[in-house]
Amino acid sequence: MKERLTRPLDGTGAAAAALQIGETVAGRELKLTLARVLAFSGGAFDEPGWPHPNLHTNIDKAREAGLDNIIASGTQSEGLLISLLIATFGREWQRSGTLDVRFLKPVSVGTVVRPMLRCTARDVAPDSVHVSMQCWCQTELGERVIDGTAQCAVPNADRDLA
Repeated sequence: MKERLTRPLDGTGAAAAALQIGETVAGRELKLTLARVLAFSGGAFDEPGWPHPNLHTNIDKAREAGLDNIIASGTQSEGLLISLLIATFGREWQRSGTLDVRFLKPVSVGTVVRPMLRCTARDVAPDSVHVSMQCWCQTELGERVIDGTAQCAVPNADRDLA
């Protein structure tokens, strides 16, 4: 099993069509800093009282929810995963992509998160390749914070050879 995709992710879906079962694609790491978390979860910057107090922006609200500290929104890590899916499948992701995820654990401010994909199935048809992926986001310690599956159909690069 390869740890990284050797073909470039050019956003066309061509690399996805060539993925082999077991091949892994690693996205870019991102540190979820306090500034990123506040910008994502705090509401509009120009609204009075910014950031809006919630468990993602306010320590008291986080403690009311039983947390030791504020946490990043789960959808913030999910956004990294979706960015990797778009880079992998290109515009085909918007046409036929599906994603199903579970949020496994909270992500603390300051944590580095990386989205990952692993090809689990390829169904080749004359005009398309349907690719199934295991997908997840992990911390710099390798702990999974999101786990799920994704599927997308991309044009078969070999269709003109038939």
